[in-house]
Amino acid sequence: MASIDDREVRAFAADLRHAPQRVVDKVPGIIKRGAVEVKKQMVEEMRASRSFRGVASSISFDILDGGFTAEIGPVSEPGPRPGDLTSIAYFGGSNGGGGTVPDPVGALNADAPRMERVLADILGDSL
Repeated sequence: MASIDDREVRAFAADLRHAPQRVVDKVPGIIKRGAVEVKKQMVEEMRASRSFRGVASSISFDILDGGFTAEIGPVSEPGPRPGDLTSIAYFGGSNGGGGTVPDPVGALNADAPRMERVLADILGDSL
């Protein structure tokens, strides 16, 4: 699974915890909606691949940190699972195959403007 530098997001989430309670109460719903949207795009992109469409069912998300963060991506468990193929789907293998599914960071970036607008609206309403 792709890794992104989320230090700014985590700092923002920490700042939100000090916002008025009516703002804090809305954040987990916003994070969940964003996770759903990012997951949806990742699943669509995986299903579009002839070689890796079976991996799409392994993509899920967990809401963490009291609803202030989400972890989105394929699940790989012990034993052979479709999620085991995702690194090849996204980044390719040592034999030159794969790497045909768009990087998951693109799905995150696609939803970021919507999340920023929603959070800015909530923060603006609280001032």
